[in-house]
Amino acid sequence: MNVRRPGFRALALISSAVAAAAAFASVGGATTAAGTPPTNTAPPTISGSASQGHTLSASSGSWSGTTPITYAYQWQRCDSGGGSCANISGATATTYTLTFGDVNHTLLVMVTAHNSAGTATQASAKTGVVAGATPPTNTALPTISGSATVGSTLTAGNGTWTASTSIAYTYLWHRCDSGGGACGNISGATAKTYVVASSNTGHTIRVTVTGTNVAGSGQATSAATAVVTVTAPVNTVKPTITGTAKQGQTLTATNGTWTGGAPITYTFQWWRCDTSGANCATISGATAGTYVLAAADVGRAVRVIVTAKNSVGTATSNSDFTTAVVSSTTTTTATTTTTPSGTVKLPNGEISIPAANVPDTDRLLVSSVKVSPSAIHGRAPVAITFKILEANKYDVSGALVYVLGLPYSWAAKMPEAATGTDGTVTISVALTAHAPKKGALVLFVRARTPHGSVLAGSSTRRLIQVKIRP
Repeated sequence: MNVRRPGFRALALISSAVAAAAAFASVGGATTAAGTPPTNTAPPTISGSASQGHTLSASSGSWSGTTPITYAYQWQRCDSGGGSCANISGATATTYTLTFGDVNHTLLVMVTAHNSAGTATQASAKTGVVAGATPPTNTALPTISGSATVGSTLTAGNGTWTASTSIAYTYLWHRCDSGGGACGNISGATAKTYVVASSNTGHTIRVTVTGTNVAGSGQATSAATAVVTVTAPVNTVKPTITGTAKQGQTLTATNGTWTGGAPITYTFQWWRCDTSGANCATISGATAGTYVLAAADVGRAVRVIVTAKNSVGTATSNSDFTTAVVSSTTTTTATTTTTPSGTVKLPNGEISIPAANVPDTDRLLVSSVKVSPSAIHGRAPVAITFKILEANKYDVSGALVYVLGLPYSWAAKMPEAATGTDGTVTISVALTAHAPKKGALVLFVRARTPHGSVLAGSSTRRLIQVKIRP
């Protein structure tokens, strides 16, 4: 078989075409297909204070090249003169929190840019020499506010402190002699507030505040309170009666709200009155907290007198009287007030109830959360106001609210705090040096009554999120 072979001229043309294609690829053809590798046009920078506990932030700098470009970071620790740099294990984020191991060193960040055409790395300028953090130092002693009487609540003030980073505070209460000396720790008394127990009678009380940051801790103790005394019971919210004013129905009395030295005991005496609440007479044998309406009560009103007694005195308080009691055969019923014990009407029309009077069967509710300002900027704290309601939508005063930042290391420790009469409490939330410059802080919020279980009963929990902005 005869096969035609290309002539010399054809071979030359093919070789020329191949060479031209190769030259095109080497000069510009490959660049067009694969893109241009990253080239740094402005080096990366580092912002933040070169001090232990503070967070440094890296920028990628400016780069040219085919997009998209991705960036990777590696922080390096150098000696105080900027030499002998070495990678810091695990430090590959855009931020880095300075540790004790960085003190007296300088730092830089290596930024590696990568795209479809290649990779390039550029170092930032070095920081100044990292300064060590200073532990908290007290410059004005802690304080105690509140009455030094049994049953009253004392509140610790932190005093004034100086430190190079944010401070978290803890508390320890002490029982001292009448002169403020010979102090001993009060078991379990480690909250910002302390309810004065009867065992403190004749003693004074102090509180020690411990301030802690990344560099260490400092302590300071308040002056002593006045000698703790016991006061006689004083009624602040009168007793109430709940139930239906109808023959055969059971009325229930509540104690009302009282101040005075604990323990306080309560006794009851039911009275039968005319329909205006006057001309009252005791009902023989009706001395329990409940009373079953009898035929003799029909057409009359009923009220209860509560007597409170402690070691130093006795006091009484009357409830309002019921509507006229109707016969058991009457189809129309009259109902007494059904508001719980201790409720008060606020100027804005809302009803407030003491947390101590909320039964464990009524679940509390974190009904609203207000953050001011709306986000955390830098390390400036934000004030968060929580409003606590109970099942009947009453404001709850004296509810204990606890807030915990998540992750734990991002927010300074916050003590449990009590709500005011309007059911609100404001808690200051401050970031630690471990928190990022940008992101979100999750807060676990718990509300409970002083007598209730932390995890059961009326206790309630909620998660909220607060934005973190540079």
